[in-house]
Amino acid sequence: MKNKIATGLLCLLALSLAGGPKVSAMAGVEDQIKKLEQDWAQATVKDGAAAVDQYEADDIISTDPSGRVTDKAQDKKDLSSGDLKFQSLEVSDLRVRVYGDTAVAAGTTALKSTFKQQDISGTYRYTDTWVKRNGKWQVVASQATRVQQ
Repeated sequence: MKNKIATGLLCLLALSLAGGPKVSAMAGVEDQIKKLEQDWAQATVKDGAAAVDQYEADDIISTDPSGRVTDKAQDKKDLSSGDLKFQSLEVSDLRVRVYGDTAVAAGTTALKSTFKQQDISGTYRYTDTWVKRNGKWQVVASQATRVQQ
């Protein structure tokens, strides 16, 4: 009987140790992606088009709230031309799911912004897909939807 209990405890210990590092590693990636989302928002306000180079993959596909699909070149053009201007971007309610070298982030952003001199300020829900390539996390897909108030 003592051997069965000892064997059972050893099995439980082995299972908990086997799952432990993966769970904490995933939590570390979730925190990293959350920080990247916050940093990207602030960099977009502060640095504009330079933020695109830092956070967006060369092959990104973005869908904006109007349904327009853009790529990295268009995102840079919108910001560098002044067509798209951000006064503030506040990220909240951020959730991240990790799938190996891919992570999906979904959150809310409150922004003060204009596009082609039209006020587009408001609250938006968004989803970003991040992929780790050559040791660096980059956004490969992004979609935003305006929240109706």
